[in-house]
Amino acid sequence: MELEIIKGNIVDVAADAIVLPANTKLKEGSGASAAIFKAAGRKQLTQACKKLGSCDVGSAVPTLAYDLDAEFIIHAVVPKWIDGEHDEYDQLSSAYLSSLELADVMGCTSIAFPLLASGNNGYDPELAFQIAKENIGSYKENNLKKAILVIYDDNIAVMVRKAGYSYSLLPEDAEKRKLQLEHKKKQKQLFKEGIEVAQQFLEEQLQKGIDYLKDPENRQKLFDDAVKVAGVAFAAVGIKKK
Repeated sequence: MELEIIKGNIVDVAADAIVLPANTKLKEGSGASAAIFKAAGRKQLTQACKKLGSCDVGSAVPTLAYDLDAEFIIHAVVPKWIDGEHDEYDQLSSAYLSSLELADVMGCTSIAFPLLASGNNGYDPELAFQIAKENIGSYKENNLKKAILVIYDDNIAVMVRKAGYSYSLLPEDAEKRKLQLEHKKKQKQLFKEGIEVAQQFLEEQLQKGIDYLKDPENRQKLFDDAVKVAGVAFAAVGIKKK
């Protein structure tokens, strides 16, 4: 699957699915979480999360994306770094794989991630980047064609460059405003032509993702796959799993 790295604000990225780094209660947090809640529409996204209730660490659940330039938001519950002895690697890998699997099941062709767990959750940015690359790179997609990793912090951008990877910048503000206006015009046109049909399709795809997560075998499969991928991350950073 194609991996593109972009420096900018994730709410300005156009993708079928946008990943929100979530907590177990699915409540608005700081950083990328707060930015996505604000851009999507805080009231409507909060109500959608309340209906879902909660989600386990390393798992993910979907909602509609509302005012974002996307179809869905995938809420990936990200672990906190403790000491490396509390399944931190497996859980972060599972958060990535759960998000990818959900997007794929719902028919998405593109998905945008922030660098999960690299902020307040305490993961070393280099390790967080390694886990992101390994999980995205190992995923065997069906519908998905492209994953976008969005970096915001200048220090992380320097780290990405030192690791031998390049990144592109989002369009300038004027260009972004132009694209956003064009997107809203298209939305209005769709409404005139029968938005109820499009809305029904989105809700059906969203339900596919929710139904997929209800199956315990699917949830276990995601975690088992994450454990396998995390083993690659251990080897890459020279850490032995205990």
